[in-house]
Amino acid sequence: MEVGGKISLLRRVVKDTRVLSALTAGCMIAFGVMYVAQVNAAATKGYAIRELRERNVELRHERDRLDIQIAALRSVQSVKTREAFLGLRPIAPSAFVKTGSETVAVR
Repeated sequence: MEVGGKISLLRRVVKDTRVLSALTAGCMIAFGVMYVAQVNAAATKGYAIRELRERNVELRHERDRLDIQIAALRSVQSVKTREAFLGLRPIAPSAFVKTGSETVAVR
């Protein structure tokens, strides 16, 4: 197709109101569909971000609760209670004897 043919096709499209109306309507529909798709994608991402923020808050509360539990289990009173429950005895004083090249602990 030569240049003159392209120009005559363009003139025919512009002059024929039915073709121009169909092209305009097609463009409007295409842009409308693209707009709805973009808005839908943004809403979906916003929903996912909100869920992740809520999960982050839940995990922070869980971490704080576990930190408190760790502190309670590390307390001296807790250790003494578990020591008595397990029947552990205090370590007797040890004496270290050095003989030649070796060191030996004697109770």
